[in-house]
Amino acid sequence: MRHFLSKILIVVLTLIGIIILFGEIINIHIYFPLTISENDKIPYHRMQSVRLSLIITFIYFGIRYMIWNTVKMYPVQVLNVILKSLSASSLFVYFTLQMELREYWFVLFFFIVAAILHFSSRPEIKKYFKQR
Repeated sequence: MRHFLSKILIVVLTLIGIIILFGEIINIHIYFPLTISENDKIPYHRMQSVRLSLIITFIYFGIRYMIWNTVKMYPVQVLNVILKSLSASSLFVYFTLQMELREYWFVLFFFIVAAILHFSSRPEIKKYFKQR
């Protein structure tokens, strides 16, 4: 069940990403959650959140590479790291810029998605000591 829910979330986010990318090609700015803005630019606090998220993700993988040189990750785990860093950076930026409370649902949404992906990407616990 947990894998099914995570796959549904990934499909929905992928489709939203495709729509946003197509919108940029035809010069229509679309930002999450499908807010269309033809003349306005993407809000500053959203851009700062994504910028800091990329920096946090790079720092995480840089440190991970230096410590565990050859440990491999599944794509869903990489997406999980990106969404966790987006949640953390958004929370920091929104709090620092004293954004309205209605903007915090963005943080909550991506934190919930990251939590679902985290639990669905955990390796199954093997029962080494079970009775035979």
